[in-house]
Amino acid sequence: MQHTPSDWAPLQPILQHILLSHSDGLSEFDIFQILKAPPYELFSQDALQNPLSMFQSHFILFNALYQLADSWVETEMGGLDIHCTCIRRLPWQAGQHGIVAEDNLRAYYLDWENFKDTNQSQVEDLLNSFWDAFSGVSSTVNNNQMTLQQALDLLNLSSPFSEQRLKQQYRKMLHKHHPDKGGTQSKTIELYKAYQALKSAYKD
Repeated sequence: MQHTPSDWAPLQPILQHILLSHSDGLSEFDIFQILKAPPYELFSQDALQNPLSMFQSHFILFNALYQLADSWVETEMGGLDIHCTCIRRLPWQAGQHGIVAEDNLRAYYLDWENFKDTNQSQVEDLLNSFWDAFSGVSSTVNNNQMTLQQALDLLNLSSPFSEQRLKQQYRKMLHKHHPDKGGTQSKTIELYKAYQALKSAYKD
């Protein structure tokens, strides 16, 4: 099984340099901003503009990160905490080899077939599943007869809007008001209701 095409092999030492220069860690978005800018310019400026290219860019980055993590464990250089919101080096701990072996996400991102076999529709499904789970709101919650204007106001949207614009704004607002970011569960429920109301109206 080929872990990374040779074209992307230089990404690992670049990531090591970046992460060692930022001891507090960086978000995935921050790393992309660095990699898109000089002197690297490894990703195009529009790499994150549509769901498929965003998934592919994300996969390439995480594939390299998990390979870098394995390398650090083998040399007892340390661990690598890999999350979208914060990627950072951790001090070496005894037993690190076993921790890495039990990481299911590692197996997914190290299998390049997952990159090649995922199409646009599957990417959309993956993103929808992620944001549904991120909202923490049960799919059985109804929209409570929320008016379209109330829904637009909650999501800071105005008509007309595209389905893609609706998704982007919902995810932006959900990320901003999520309890992990200092928001409240009641706010995420209202955002979910607004999104469902507008999504239904768009399809009608």
